[in-house]
Amino acid sequence: MNRIDIDKEEILKTSKWVRFLFMVVYAFVINFVLTICIGLAFIQFLFFLFTSKVNGSIADFNNHIVEFFHDCIAFLLFATEDKPFPFKSTETVDENTEDPEIIEAEVDSINSDEDEPSEVVEEKDK
Repeated sequence: MNRIDIDKEEILKTSKWVRFLFMVVYAFVINFVLTICIGLAFIQFLFFLFTSKVNGSIADFNNHIVEFFHDCIAFLLFATEDKPFPFKSTETVDENTEDPEIIEAEVDSINSDEDEPSEVVEEKDK
């Protein structure tokens, strides 16, 4: 039979055990979040049943839960090394971000002491 060499240093790396700890914590958190999702689904159904519309606030919150659930599953299944919320960076980088267009303009102030009609009124008289 083939013998597998076990490197003791690899097993004792603290980064691996810290990840394991996070995996256990997020596994419990996902279980709790799933319970919340079932409750929110029922409440959302009641809104839909009586108003024929979904509740926007609950729908927005559900989007955050779906994103959190996705991040947790990706972390637990080693699809990513990024930890989910609250350790996830909230900055979103858009690759197609363009510099905003700067428009320069001059503002004419209107003095309230003037008896002259404004420019808009003068244009109507023409």
